[in-house]
Amino acid sequence: MAKKRKQNRNHQKPNKKANLDKSHTSHSTAAAAAAAASSSSSSSSGFNSSFISYSNGNSSSKYSKSNVPLPPLFPHSPNLPLPQNDFLRNIEPYKESFRTAIDTSYEGFAVDQPGGLEKKGRKKCESPSYFQHHDVQKALLKMDQHGLFRTDVTQPFGLGTKCAKTYVTRCLLGEEGTTYKYLGLRMFAHPWNIDIGNGTNTTNEGTSSDEGKEINTALKAISTLNQNLTGRTQTHLKGLEQTRQRRNYSSHPCIKGRAKYDVALINRMTNAPDLKKEPTMGKGKCSVSWHADSSLEHFSSIAVYHTIVSDEDIAKEEAASNEEEISRSTQKQANKNSLPVSNEATELATKWSIAMRVAHDSEGPGASRRGSNIDSSVITDSPSVAVSLPPQSAYYLLDDFNHHHQHSVLVNNDVASAGVRFASTHRLLREGHNVNFMLERCRVTCSQFHKKGPKLWRSEQLLLSNIESEWIRQFYIQGEGHKKNLWKYWEQPMCQLLNYWGQLEKRTKQVLDLLTNAAFARCGEHEKNKTNGEPPSKAERKQREKQKKALATVEDLIRRTAGGSNIDDPTEILYQPICVLLEERAKMRSLWTQRENEGVFKGMESEYWPLDVPFKFDHLDNAKSADKEVGISPLGGTSKQLTKICQELKMCARAFLSRDGNHLPAMKTVLVASQQADSTRSPEPLQSSSNDEKREGSVVKEKREKDKELLTKKIDEVKEPLAATQQTQETTKKTLKSEESKKTTEETPAIPLIKRPRTTESDHRKDLDWKGWKSVKIGLEMQNPWGRKLLDGTKAIETRAYDLPKSLIGKKIDILQSKGGKDCVSGLSNVMVGEEITNAVQPIGWAIFARVEVYRYKGKFIADEKKHCVEQSSNYGWNDDTNVIYGWVVSKCGRYGKKRKKAKVLLRRMRSLYEIQS
Repeated sequence: MAKKRKQNRNHQKPNKKANLDKSHTSHSTAAAAAAAASSSSSSSSGFNSSFISYSNGNSSSKYSKSNVPLPPLFPHSPNLPLPQNDFLRNIEPYKESFRTAIDTSYEGFAVDQPGGLEKKGRKKCESPSYFQHHDVQKALLKMDQHGLFRTDVTQPFGLGTKCAKTYVTRCLLGEEGTTYKYLGLRMFAHPWNIDIGNGTNTTNEGTSSDEGKEINTALKAISTLNQNLTGRTQTHLKGLEQTRQRRNYSSHPCIKGRAKYDVALINRMTNAPDLKKEPTMGKGKCSVSWHADSSLEHFSSIAVYHTIVSDEDIAKEEAASNEEEISRSTQKQANKNSLPVSNEATELATKWSIAMRVAHDSEGPGASRRGSNIDSSVITDSPSVAVSLPPQSAYYLLDDFNHHHQHSVLVNNDVASAGVRFASTHRLLREGHNVNFMLERCRVTCSQFHKKGPKLWRSEQLLLSNIESEWIRQFYIQGEGHKKNLWKYWEQPMCQLLNYWGQLEKRTKQVLDLLTNAAFARCGEHEKNKTNGEPPSKAERKQREKQKKALATVEDLIRRTAGGSNIDDPTEILYQPICVLLEERAKMRSLWTQRENEGVFKGMESEYWPLDVPFKFDHLDNAKSADKEVGISPLGGTSKQLTKICQELKMCARAFLSRDGNHLPAMKTVLVASQQADSTRSPEPLQSSSNDEKREGSVVKEKREKDKELLTKKIDEVKEPLAATQQTQETTKKTLKSEESKKTTEETPAIPLIKRPRTTESDHRKDLDWKGWKSVKIGLEMQNPWGRKLLDGTKAIETRAYDLPKSLIGKKIDILQSKGGKDCVSGLSNVMVGEEITNAVQPIGWAIFARVEVYRYKGKFIADEKKHCVEQSSNYGWNDDTNVIYGWVVSKCGRYGKKRKKAKVLLRRMRSLYEIQS
């Protein structure tokens, strides 16, 4: 026994240089022991159908990295058969092999069954239910109803690579200020600990307070679910620790992860026709591809609550929500935390699977060793498994499971519809993913602007690039719909980040001015007189004084940085690091411009199109902007402008080293930059001089004004002859045009013509927030006979694939009936004038839409067929590619008489919505 314990201790401290095969060999004994002890270590009630049910339990004790073993290998044996070219599942004849794999290679995977009544022989027993199933499902459906689940455009391989849409729609919830960086996109969380819809807090623009309360209730339900999952994780971790201690014959703590979750990423999945085939086995399609969760605290567990919702479940939920009181039976079930699952949902659950495979160091402390190829770390000697779970169950990836395993979500190939699967994945993120952490970094950095030195400047530049690329641009690239959903929570922190960004940009300008002025002084420019012998002006004298002080500051920094030793190239300390960081930022902005213009956005609704980032570059006014949502910079903002600034700084570095003024950039450029800096009157904390310049009296101010007047006069003297020449040329052009027009008038009779407006593509693709919706007259194109049906009351809901602008709700809209044509294709051109309108379209009446009914489920859309008159077999109906249909609910409508003023111009503004010019 002592010898065996010694072998196990040696197993816990493997040689780092050992190859993978040796590591596998060292695990074989532990794997066999775990397989032999599987019956005693599992606290499950056995396996039921294709679903597994077992339980482990917790402790948050710490242990050293050397005590973390790799997953035990699967003990291959003739008694443990494995399927060929397929996943190992909990079905005959592989049930024992499946259980052994879970107890060895997949140790740390645990499941909670839904609970409720279960058959055990002839008796019905009630198993414990750990979660508020009724509240959770209601919350998920309400979040879906209010549009919180959105398609994301990710960039998995970083800036400069291809962007791709997610197959699933997603929503992030978490503690206040939480974000989650995933596949190159930072998601911003709806906080589950903040109330909305009450008092001064509001929901999305155009929503009612009742909707705000519904969203608030839904967020709280997910917060409660998070607390319940945390408690269950503690229990499972305790069981895992006991299992490891028995296998290692040791009572030492062997669990390092803690049971805590601060964020929940909820995926909404459907069996979309464009899902890709699973690449390793070819069995089923991947709704979520192979991956290990990233950005998490090392050794933290992951908990996933999953449920399948059928059309039957959705219809029941909507019927219950429309009633003022829930029936006693339903209320009784809700109090028991249980929710009856429809037979359809139970059957659909077998179509979905969680697939897992062993892949060492996929994440965690050793992830850097595997490289960028996620498939390179897969251990083929351990069988890949697939688990189908019933609705309302939860599963856990405990402790270091996520470090050495990858998982994906599969759906069967042969299923036309597999319902809607919701998966709420709860995680614990690493430090730095909360905006409050970033705001504190910004506050500390900006409070040290009175200090100077290359290390401080480097940290400032890195922070500036980080908040621009990883926070501000990440928020605005996700579109107007994303902003509307989250701005009520994120307005204050985003405006604070924009303000800090502006302060860091101004600081960058100060550093550049200091280094530039020092180079000019080093070359003796501050001692030279004008070539014409005139004494220097006040502005020139002030500029030379700044150059002199800047040189003294830079030389002092070089001496302190060198520590008394001689430095061959002092520019390597101060100039070159700033140049490198500026070049990196220029490249970053260029790549972000490419990302914002990716073609993937063109095929999406306008609410997903990237927003303009509220930066103001080359802004000389130092006064605070009335708009808090803006970042102000005195520097140029384009990649080319930053590159030019960097090139000039390199010239200054060369001049500083050689003391040769011929290497300096143009003096005119520097003087203009200096005058611009003076006009902003920004503080100059970099200079170590006294405050004499800040205490100038009225005499000095008057002289400054006179200098400005003289400069203005000289500029005017240059401009006057140019302006006179331009005026002469314009007069000549007007004379020629008038003569040509006279000839045309004499030759042809006067015919009243309607001028066709010149437009661009953007004029016909206005977004939902276009200001013109309020001010211009709008008409809606409807093909015959749909317009007539709407006006005679047969069609109470007009269905569209896009939302109605909020400004048009409650506004009278003309119904423009066009001739019947191809379904889902407009029969009108973008611009029509005069007789073109008469021949193609007829204004037959008007309608007012009260609200928009959002159909996200097929069952609800079919139930309202009598209202919208769209048959299921129609091309306008719900098909396999449909994710959402918008129903514009008619409140009032009327017909026009024969005497009606004709429209002169019809101008398409968005899809079938036209601006009418009479």
